[in-house]
Amino acid sequence: MNRLANEKSQYLRSHAHQPVDWYPWGEEAFQKAWQENKPVLVSIGYSSCHWCHVMARESFEDREVARIMNEHFVCIKVDREERPDVDQLYMDAILLMGRQGGWPLNCFTLPDGRPFYAITYAPKPQWIALLRRIYTLYKDSPTEVQQMAQNLSEALRQVDDSILKERPQSISPVRIDWNKAIQKLLEDIDWVWGGEWSQMKFPMPSRWIFSLRAGVLLNKPDLVRATHLTLEKMALGGIYDPIEGGFMRYSTDRYWRIPHFEKMLYDNGLLLALFSEAYRHQPSRLYKQVIQKTAGFLLEKMRLPSGLFAASFSAESEGKEGIYYTWLYEELESVISDPEVRRIFFAAYKVSPEGNWENHQNILFREKNNAQLAQELHLPEEAIEKALETAHEQLRAARARRTPPPRDDAAIVAWNGYTILGLIEAYKALGNTEYLAAARQAAHVLLEQQKDIFRIHKENLWYGEAFAEDYAAFTLALIHLYTVTGNESYLSRAAELMERSLELFYDKKEGVFTFTARALRTFVGRRKDIFDTSTPSSNSLFVEILWRLSRYYHKEEYEEKARLILSRLEDKMVENPTLASHFLQVALLESQAPFSVIYRGSDISPLWHRYEPSIGWVGFISHGETTIPALRSYAAEPAERWFLCTYGACLPPTDSIEKLWEVLDREKRRLFPSESTKE
Repeated sequence: MNRLANEKSQYLRSHAHQPVDWYPWGEEAFQKAWQENKPVLVSIGYSSCHWCHVMARESFEDREVARIMNEHFVCIKVDREERPDVDQLYMDAILLMGRQGGWPLNCFTLPDGRPFYAITYAPKPQWIALLRRIYTLYKDSPTEVQQMAQNLSEALRQVDDSILKERPQSISPVRIDWNKAIQKLLEDIDWVWGGEWSQMKFPMPSRWIFSLRAGVLLNKPDLVRATHLTLEKMALGGIYDPIEGGFMRYSTDRYWRIPHFEKMLYDNGLLLALFSEAYRHQPSRLYKQVIQKTAGFLLEKMRLPSGLFAASFSAESEGKEGIYYTWLYEELESVISDPEVRRIFFAAYKVSPEGNWENHQNILFREKNNAQLAQELHLPEEAIEKALETAHEQLRAARARRTPPPRDDAAIVAWNGYTILGLIEAYKALGNTEYLAAARQAAHVLLEQQKDIFRIHKENLWYGEAFAEDYAAFTLALIHLYTVTGNESYLSRAAELMERSLELFYDKKEGVFTFTARALRTFVGRRKDIFDTSTPSSNSLFVEILWRLSRYYHKEEYEEKARLILSRLEDKMVENPTLASHFLQVALLESQAPFSVIYRGSDISPLWHRYEPSIGWVGFISHGETTIPALRSYAAEPAERWFLCTYGACLPPTDSIEKLWEVLDREKRRLFPSESTKE
């Protein structure tokens, strides 16, 4: 056993039995490297990562490899879920080297942590050869290695500086060239299979939420069409699990067919929000099924006894990638008993004795939706849907007899925040109160923490320093939870967390948020999380929070901070809208969502039955009093009153949601006469 045996991380503990003398991230390892003048190997992964497990089996469990590593290096194992700051730093380093990023991420550094070389997965012979070359280089050419590290460190320092524009002399609403930004988004659309034109497809929920809202608000039907095409192809593709629900990490091909099989909480929370919003815009049976099954997967498979949600399911089961999710032809013949159901299922998924993946396995993906399949088979669409659901239930029972992939039971605050947001949107879309109850339960567990929050809850303990993304995702979830419940304690706690976030993360000189609350062994200063990836950046989330809280609490300084960040990223939002899509969502709120709705009553749910992105924010007064400054003058109004407000003025109240929509439509025609025919 090595030093990882007592770590809380499931991923780190899985390496505790290895002959490599692993250290956890910390001062002890770097002190040893200084004292012995050895290079440091920082190896980063996570528990559901397939290639991390492959490299562990091939190399880290091998005594020959371990001997070389122990003799020539100080070896540190990092769980990227515990330490996203470390992962971000070294991932940027490998990308700056011109190499492809990914996990496991193996970075060689000086004893002070500065990287000079990095690689992802390597087979055992290649890994051994690399270890020897790196050590020889470090021993025989120290000046060259020092220069490599210095050059890379300087490049890392320049990354953040190059992103932000000069701080403006005065702060005003950002002006986005919407036509140019949208043209950029449309340039790389795969109009056959959806998503971006790429040999690998990532879901990117923030991009498609923005695309849908922008398409509606700016009257850009191609953007709306691209969004719905992408969602349909994802829902029919192999990255979606039609048996138990939920989405895999990404597709390894253009067609969404062959997934990387791990299921991550953040993907499923954010995709649940995306499909729920798309359903409210364009209801369909496909979207409804995706929402129900994905929410069901979260509640049945990922929810922990505490009410929080686990981090992930591994890509592997019994040491084999994807084996839990794939099927041999003979298995499918045996499990699906009814010949007609089997005929429809086989036609839908194009299964064959040869299989569509390795070792004659069949991954369940579809090229045609139910309507197209019904036309092909000359059957009613209802018959197709019923047959497929029957087959799915039979396969679900068969799968229950398999060994499931290991689940990482770490409950990460940021990822739970995304899941709360997803469940809220699913409640808005379908009205299922179970989704709202689960969102509230998770939020209440997170609210047990007081002034400062920890990042991870596991084995009845909170641990690990929280990062900007944890504070931001949780705070935003609380704001949206208030809008569907009218419980003002959620909003007041969100305001407290925002104030604390400003203390911990806000760089007053730069006017943006850093990712860490303090420097945790860093050599380039506190990094700034700017661009969206699979999740929104913490800066973009904070911009939305500041914008919303400025409305509720009449805080001009919040609005100024939000506008400052947007102004410093104005060029990047237009040049690369995919990586700045959540910032663009807030810019849309600023310029294209001038309405707010204030409701005094007990049931606000009718508001969500219509998709209306022109409503920027919502106030909900569930009792005859309120602590929210923006709502105080409306608290004494009789119950069941709806107020439509725009540009600081509210129109006379209406007593029904139908009348509210009439007033809204009239005001939209008045304010946007040239767009009165838009979708």
